[in-house]
Amino acid sequence: ASPAQCRERSSGLNAMAARAAAAIDDIDAAFDGALGLEEHFLAAGYAEGTVRGAASGQDDGRRLGCDRGRELGRELGRFRGRIDMLNALVAAGPAPRHLPERISRLLNEAAATIPTEPPAPQDEAAFEAIAELRAKMRMLDAWLGGSRLPAVEPDLSF
Repeated sequence: ASPAQCRERSSGLNAMAARAAAAIDDIDAAFDGALGLEEHFLAAGYAEGTVRGAASGQDDGRRLGCDRGRELGRELGRFRGRIDMLNALVAAGPAPRHLPERISRLLNEAAATIPTEPPAPQDEAAFEAIAELRAKMRMLDAWLGGSRLPAVEPDLSF
């Protein structure tokens, strides 16, 4: 083969090699683009999931708080009503109108323990006071001759 033919063949091979290299670069660019696209969709999905999860968590928390608050309010209202009823019965009853000292003290302590405002969910001392109030109400029930409270306390934990 003549040097001109060798140069032609060599330039043809060089052109083919250049086209092959360009094709490989195109494939690499396509894969890089696909990987970038995947990362973009993952980031967008994560961001959307975070927003929706926060909204869903707030809705669930609000619903749970309302349910627990309603249970607690009902229980405290029942206690207030029973204490007021006992005080009214003692005041309207025949002479002598006094309770045994221990029961009178227990009734007054229970009346003073009932919160007038709902406790904050983070206020552990308020929930401990409510647990003590439940115990005092059980003692009053025992004095009255039987339990009027449910055997299982409602679950008010958050």
